[in-house]
Amino acid sequence: MKLWNGFAVILMVFIAEPAIAYLDPGTGSMMIQVILGGIAAIGVAIKLFWYKIRAAIGLREKSGADDEVG
Repeated sequence: MKLWNGFAVILMVFIAEPAIAYLDPGTGSMMIQVILGGIAAIGVAIKLFWYKIRAAIGLREKSGADDEVG
């Protein structure tokens, strides 16, 4: 099945005709907003799951008892 999908994509690329399209100036600013919004969403997701990410990597904070000098 994957072979057929790859063949179909290659066929579409070589048979496709050039599109006569117009992108107005607002389209560029919309694409910039989408990219910046995606970056912000990734940052928020990392911030929300920061402790789980650190635990998965193996980095842990020192507990308060380790810092005390007896």
